[in-house]
Amino acid sequence: MYTILMLTLNHTPANQTKVNRLETLLAEILAESLRRGFHGKAAIEWAVQDGTIQHIRRVVERLEK
Repeated sequence: MYTILMLTLNHTPANQTKVNRLETLLAEILAESLRRGFHGKAAIEWAVQDGTIQHIRRVVERLEK
């Protein structure tokens, strides 16, 4: 069962830029990792301070088989 929460987001220009970047990175990392022959892990991590995204980290680990 899913619960929908009503949240008030910090809609600053900096956050909007970072959210757009997160969406782009997610699309890129999905395309890269969901190809045949990819073995490994992929992650996107973001750090937040006082409701503002500070930085984004993209990690792709490939296993050599």
